Amino acid sequence: MPTSTDSSASESASWRRYFLGRAAAADPLPWNDPTALTREEAQCIQSSIQQFQLGEGARGGRLLKRGQDFASASADPHFVDALALFVKEEQRHSAYLLRFMQRESIPAASSHWVDTIFRRLRVLGGLELSLRVLLSAEIIAIPYYRALGAATRSPLLQAICDRILEDEAAHLRFQASMLSRISAHRSFFADRIVSGMHRLFLLITCLVVWLEHGRVLRAGGYAPGGYLAEAFWEFSRLENAIGRGPLLASIAAEPQAVQKCQEEHAAIVQRDDSVMVKSRD
Repeated sequence: MPTSTDSSASESASWRRYFLGRAAAADPLPWNDPTALTREEAQCIQSSIQQFQLGEGARGGRLLKRGQDFASASADPHFVDALALFVKEEQRHSAYLLRFMQRESIPAASSHWVDTIFRRLRVLGGLELSLRVLLSAEIIAIPYYRALGAATRSPLLQAICDRILEDEAAHLRFQASMLSRISAHRSFFADRIVSGMHRLFLLITCLVVWLEHGRVLRAGGYAPGGYLAEAFWEFSRLENAIGRGPLLASIAAEPQAVQKCQEEHAAIVQRDDSVMVKSRD
């Protein structure tokens, strides 16, 4: 009978295959589309996209070191591989945004106080705090990229935002799955305290992001109430999945997203199996 360790290792291996498959997929973005930002559109998004491009490009060195420690302690060799591939996918988002910015003559930002605070928070604690800080950023990214895609008429920027949103949906499930494993042995009372503190942190973060990026969010059709409601609905959905086991956490998503993720997993597994059979032959 499979043990919980076997199930967790299998889940990590599944995520590793998923991220490898996404990395190998062709880039479908319309880089040759000639549509340029208008002056008004550029003024609306410039400082905002600079900040998000900077945040997406984190190297994740400390996160990966903590992930390595957890992988060793839990006898899960694929955990840190999946985590590293997740970080690389975030870095690809940064590269997409930077390439778009260069095309539009928008300079990259070298630093920003919000990004500095997020990085320092991730240094303070262990693996769970790092993942929860990242999870907060991922939750906020969902309404932000929806708004950014709607804020201009650029087909390229809209396609970039759609690609990032598609990736972020999987990222949320991945992080919920990882957090579910990390917090598995915590008491219910302690878990509620952690959840409450995370809610407070998310609220503060949402307010800061609205102050910094409200122009883009409003241009994309968001009001403050709707923006907060969407962020906390996403948080509640994921928090409900955390603690119910890695597999349940990984599939706690909209039916269409679940089906797509499962199809991608199946295709990647089938391809891997075919390669193994050929290698044996």
